[in-house]
Amino acid sequence: MDNKFCDRNGNLIDYYSILNVPYNAGKDEINSAFRTLIKRYHPDTSEESPDNAIELIESLITGHRILSDSNSREEYDNQLFKKIMVNSKKEILPVIPGSRIKYSTSLKRMLKARLLRKKMKRDEILNNIGQDIEILITEEEAQTGAIAFIELPARMHCPICYGRDSQCHVCKGIGRIHTTSKLRVIIPEKSRHGTFLEYDLLKIKNSKLITFRAKNIRIKISHIKKGQAL
Repeated sequence: MDNKFCDRNGNLIDYYSILNVPYNAGKDEINSAFRTLIKRYHPDTSEESPDNAIELIESLITGHRILSDSNSREEYDNQLFKKIMVNSKKEILPVIPGSRIKYSTSLKRMLKARLLRKKMKRDEILNNIGQDIEILITEEEAQTGAIAFIELPARMHCPICYGRDSQCHVCKGIGRIHTTSKLRVIIPEKSRHGTFLEYDLLKIKNSKLITFRAKNIRIKISHIKKGQAL
């Protein structure tokens, strides 16, 4: 495997996750995500720059360089897709569009507010609708498997002061800020209608700076017929 796509331990780096964009993101989406994140973490915004923030900036720059060039992206994708985006027949998994990802009313409200209300219990959501999120897939996608990206409430360590500065303009000295982050969901081959996927979010970290706020998430997989209106 080409070392230029790996970390110091030889593990393939997922630059799509670092930039927080889907695998089928276009150049405009990649450029927009890069500009947003580089402004958020750039050391010029603070006299003190945490080491891991600098490391993240380096990853953002490298990821943007790789994904914004068609030749380097093709070379990178060939390696990445072999690892995480193919089924047993070596077919690249289709990406489920956002229009077919249905959030519970309560979760949608949390995402809009970009935080979880302190008195809101996840059990209340499950008791009312049975799942946090429903993903609608076609019969073809059910046979081949698919991939989806869902957005969840998350918390982020303040990249500027880490809570050491009560006058910090980003976190006001709290040390963390509320945000959202994407969870990559792999839908297995031959998934049946009504299948449930459970994720332990405490074991999942999209980066060193971001963690999900919920402890776990329950996802329902539902089949739709070809041409069915959504």
